[in-house]
Amino acid sequence: MLAVTYNIQSGRGRDDVVDLARIARTVQAADIIALQEVERLWSPEAGDQTAQIAALLPEHHWIFAAAVDLDGSTVTPDGQVKTCRRQYGNMTLSRWPITSVRSWSLTKYPVHGRMNDQSVLLEAVVAAPGGDLRVYNTHLNYLAADQRRIQVEEVLAIMADAPAQGPVIVGVGMEDRAFEAEGGLMFNRRRPTMPSDAILLGDFNMEPNTAEYQRIVGQRDPNYGRLHAADHLADALTLCGVAEDAGITFPASVQGPAQRIDHCFVTFDLIPGVTRAWIDEAADGSDHQPVWTEIRHDETRDR
Repeated sequence: MLAVTYNIQSGRGRDDVVDLARIARTVQAADIIALQEVERLWSPEAGDQTAQIAALLPEHHWIFAAAVDLDGSTVTPDGQVKTCRRQYGNMTLSRWPITSVRSWSLTKYPVHGRMNDQSVLLEAVVAAPGGDLRVYNTHLNYLAADQRRIQVEEVLAIMADAPAQGPVIVGVGMEDRAFEAEGGLMFNRRRPTMPSDAILLGDFNMEPNTAEYQRIVGQRDPNYGRLHAADHLADALTLCGVAEDAGITFPASVQGPAQRIDHCFVTFDLIPGVTRAWIDEAADGSDHQPVWTEIRHDETRDR
């Protein structure tokens, strides 16, 4: 299974040209695709980028969660409302069916003199060949470490509690026939699940030397270095030998120095299956670089 995360900056590349076909070519080999900064009628010239990307990747299922959702409606002279929502947020695509979806707005607070926008966490349960898998896609606050720390706590709490809460619709102790009669099963599909295995992808706006990153992966031990314990997530790049002070996913610009702020984290049971992880340094479709992870998901079943 190949997964990729890519902040596409609404498809605007280093040449300042918006080209979603270039984005699609960059990520089309992936089975799981997590995109951030996708527009949906946010600006007239961009249109609905979710529909455009879906058309460019027709072999993938897809979902979208708006981080920011504002009114863009108009009223005709005769009083008819033409509803329009101006949105941008996260889009997740999967080569396999997405059996259920949830999303959460993450906490943010105003900062004097600076624009600060909403962040969202998007959850997809994917019917992967190796077993159902939770896929999380997020884009954390770009402005303030204090706010990112709050958001990291929220994300980790949601991920940790999800298996205990169970799938989006449950019927513990109910036979399938009774569950179906109550509307829980339709179209001969199996019951939804909420598996323990999960990957967390996105633009986190945090480097590996930050407190919020350490909260996700755990503190480095002075004697044993970076440990990958069951009560934390593991960074796929680190698992595959990329030093935490190496790698660039947000190249240097007039806004600041080069940074490694885009990540793929995996839960403990997936660690044995992570075989490769790398940064696509050649991609030029955005101001970020894609981060790829290869996971032999089927080989983690009995570990």
